[in-house]
Formats: sequence, C-alpha cells, structure tokens
Amino acid sequence: MDRDETVALIDHYLPVLVTAGDYAHRIQASIAGPEQKSGGNAWTRALTDADLMVQHFVEITTLSCWPGIGFYGEESAQSANTKYFPPDAVTVVHLDPVNGTYLYQNQRDGWDIVLSIRHDRRLVAALSYMPVRGRFYVAVDGIGALTGDRCSRRLADMTPLTTRTGSRRCLTYQAPDVQQRLAPAFECFDIVADDDPARGIDNLNDLFTGKLDAFACRQGSLLDWGATAFIAAQAGGCASYLDGSEFAAFEAFDPQGTADMLVTTSPDTHRDMLSMLVDRD
Repeated sequence: MDRDETVALIDHYLPVLVTAGDYAHRIQASIAGPEQKSGGNAWTRALTDADLMVQHFVEITTLSCWPGIGFYGEESAQSANTKYFPPDAVTVVHLDPVNGTYLYQNQRDGWDIVLSIRHDRRLVAALSYMPVRGRFYVAVDGIGALTGDRCSRRLADMTPLTTRTGSRRCLTYQAPDVQQRLAPAFECFDIVADDDPARGIDNLNDLFTGKLDAFACRQGSLLDWGATAFIAAQAGGCASYLDGSEFAAFEAFDPQGTADMLVTTSPDTHRDMLSMLVDRD
C-alpha cells in the first residue's frame, strides 16, 4: 500500500466515522443499564449497543467499498460480519468502536472512535474521532499528524497537529509503581482508580490540548492506547516501553496485544520521566 492508497482509505473513513459518531451520540442519553463483558475493572467490562452497532456500520462500509481489506474490531467475536473478511489480507483495519465505553455509559464526552490501519504488520495510520467534541486527531506515516473538525471529510482539509507540553500531569493505568516514582515531579492519577469527572481529563487526546503531559501504563491495549501513542509520536511526542527501549509495537502491530507504555508530549519530558523510572547502575 503506497501513501496515496493510505490517504484514499482514510478519506473513505472520515465521513463514515462522523456518521457513526452521530448515531452513538444520539442514543447516548437513552442507554439504560450497563451491559457487561469480561474484564478486570469497570472500564474493561463496559459494553453498550453503540459498541456493537458502530462496529457493524464500519464493517459494512468496509466490505462494500474495500472487499480485499482485512478487519479486526474490539467486538469482532460478536459480529456476524467477521467471517466475510479475508483472513490473510495484507492491509487490515482495526477499530475500537467506542473507546471509553465507561465514559459513554456515564454520559460523559471523553469517549472516541479509534481506527487504525496496518499494512504488512506495520502501523501506517491511526485516527481518533471524538463525536461529542466534533474533533479528529489523525496520523499517517510519512505525512505526520493532522487535526480537523467534523466537516473535514478529506485529509487535505485538515491542519497540522502538535502535542502541547508543560502541564506536568501524567495519566496512568494499572501502574501504581510508576505513579509513586513520578509523584515528586508530576501530578499523577490513574484513569480507573482516580476517576474524577470534575478533572475533565479522561482521554489521551489531551496530549494535544495542553491538559496532559504523559501517559504511562502496564499492559495497556494497543488497539486504542497504542493507536493514540502513534498519533502522539507523529505529532512531536515520544513513545517507548517503560524501560525506555524503542517502542517496537508500531512496526509489528498486534491490535489484540498489550504493552507497558510511556507516551509523552516532548523528548524533554520523556527524558525527565525515564530518569525517574529507570534504575541506573
């Protein structure tokens, strides 16, 4: 897949994600009780009709317009469409239909739809669309990071995206040891254990708003957080494993995998954090 083909694929999905997001937002207030799936906390167990229907919609548009492309979504195990995608496709689209379903269930606006594109195992593009805020965050290998509003129906309509540093805040997930080490220099809070709607920081896209300087996790999902890490890295930030080693997950992307990640808004912040996290002999 060359760059023009990647851009054509992204241009196909931009209006699709807007329509899917409009649907999910429209029914959000009517979501009754929380459905559940397996998971270790309220965030990973959360499931709604929107998760399933958004995925079905994106699957249908993919099968109708790009029949040679593979597909993996967070709800693929429950989808009747899964069997129709070629299992050995070189290019594969990945989808988290509602990233932050816990937020969605609780009538908050920090949820997004995360779509990424892998070619020959390598991550070549990632998109996050926040329906309530009407904002895209996009990265394409070889082009960089871009942002646009809900009217940006082509990549060419978007403007450059950069991370914004200086908040000294770090969002974490399942990493109390990391919080403890960073606490002397950074305000750290766990996205699950320290959830606070009043704080207004519950999505990694705040790496681009100035509200958040970093994200650190243990066994974080590559399907959503890994895709957002790719956008941050393309927007001027840094991504590595918690030990500071190169983040190889972009080159061998597994949407069902997890990783210990450190994602920051700048190389300087990254160095500061690693100096506190990595023991030097």
